[in-house]
Formats: sequence, structure tokens, C-alpha cells
Amino acid sequence: MNNKPTSGQLIKQLNDAIERKANNSLRQNDLTMVQMWVLLSLNDKDEKTYSFKELEHILGVAQSTCAGIVNRLAIKKLVDCFTDPDDKRMKLVRITSAGEKCCQSATQNIKELEQIMFRGLSEEEQIIFNSLLQRIYENMK
Repeated sequence: MNNKPTSGQLIKQLNDAIERKANNSLRQNDLTMVQMWVLLSLNDKDEKTYSFKELEHILGVAQSTCAGIVNRLAIKKLVDCFTDPDDKRMKLVRITSAGEKCCQSATQNIKELEQIMFRGLSEEEQIIFNSLLQRIYENMK
């Protein structure tokens, strides 16, 4: 019998390990990885604002899940929620200055995590790895 893990199992194990390390480092700020993902997405956008629909698409989650994530961030004063002045039906989310500060420390933590993850790999191997992951992800869509 072959006990060699499948590619899917290895990807799952890698994801779990990354999520565990990320959540441990984010715990000091009372944040989860998905909450940080929202903050980093908002922080990277020019206007620092997304609609709920856009965030649902970015996260790949249902409306209720997105609303829960954003609501917890709003309680922590890391985002502001408001309606679009031009279309009152559209709900928008904007990162606050406190949220931007969280992004600064998270960016450093991400760099450190990637240094650990890619230890012993050349820059070329890292590029190939990321390229292969992207292609595999596209295949699975």
C-alpha cells in the first residue's frame, strides 16, 4: 500500500500550516486571516473602498459570510460601512486609519512567513512554484 500523500493532501496540509501560522501571528491584534485579507484588499485599492458584492467575489464567499466578516471588522473600528451616495441600494466598505495600521504590521508578517515557506528555494523556483499554483488554481475554477 502506498502511503505517499496526494497533491491535494499536500496542498491542504500546506494551506492549514500557513493559516495556523498566520492566525497565530494575527491573534495579537484579535484578527483572523480572512479578516486580514479583507483589510489588505481594501488597503491596496486606490479609493480604499469596495462594495459588499466586490468583497464577496474577492473572498469567494456568500453574502451572509461576507457581512459577518465585515461586521466584526466594523465592531473593531477597522472598517467603516456606508451606503453609496449615488445608489442607496449599494453598501460600501472603507478601511479606517486603524485598519491601515494593521496592514502595515501584517505586511511584515507576510514577508516573514514567505521567507520561512520559501527557505531553501531559489528565486527562480519560487517564481515557478507560484506560476504552477496559479495554473492549477485556474484549472480548478
